[in-house]
Amino acid sequence: MNKDIHFLDPSDELDLHNFRPSDVSGLIDEFIWSCKESGFHAGAIIHGKGTGNLRELTHSRLKNNKLVKAFQVGGTGNIGNWGKTTFELID
Repeated sequence: MNKDIHFLDPSDELDLHNFRPSDVSGLIDEFIWSCKESGFHAGAIIHGKGTGNLRELTHSRLKNNKLVKAFQVGGTGNIGNWGKTTFELID
């Protein structure tokens, strides 16, 4: 096992495809906090189209997070993208 620590640059996009559903709630909250701490004003969560369960969970976490001002399915240039949700953070 490699014990080196690798630091990653902050990102304003989170792709949930590689995570277990049981880890997603906490991960979304951490991601929102990380976006705010990194100085981002907005972010995006890729949850996929699938059955809609991850989208509903994502929207629930965004709705209940005090750092989130607003969110929408898709992005500003692609509002019809049901596999992605973008959000805006409070100032």
